[in-house]
Amino acid sequence: MRLIAVLVLVTAFAGCTKNAKIIRRIEGTWELTEMLLNDGQRTYPNELYVFEQGEKGGDSYATWIRYSANYADTTYGSYLVNKKGDRLVLRRDNTVPLVADTCTIDDMDSKMLIVRSVDGVMYLYKK
Repeated sequence: MRLIAVLVLVTAFAGCTKNAKIIRRIEGTWELTEMLLNDGQRTYPNELYVFEQGEKGGDSYATWIRYSANYADTTYGSYLVNKKGDRLVLRRDNTVPLVADTCTIDDMDSKMLIVRSVDGVMYLYKK
């Protein structure tokens, strides 16, 4: 019985740890240099994503801003990393109605973030 209780606690702690790790790593400026579209084509948008520090736990949104390559277009939004740490919800706050994209976090380390969205796979690199 104690073994089961310990396993449940370890599993819960491991789930929270991944969320907290991604929240810590995602803060900062990321450059979207390449996107692999669902039809197999590659695009090179050269956009900047700036993520503010979020709160761990997967319950509250934090701010993000997207700048186009020449800074002519700016998108303001908020993001959320779910409790498991495997999904990233990007909301565009300057649209009516509010638009939200739920993306899968395929891979992440301190310098690279690979996110699968509805349109395809985005490759972001930390600046």
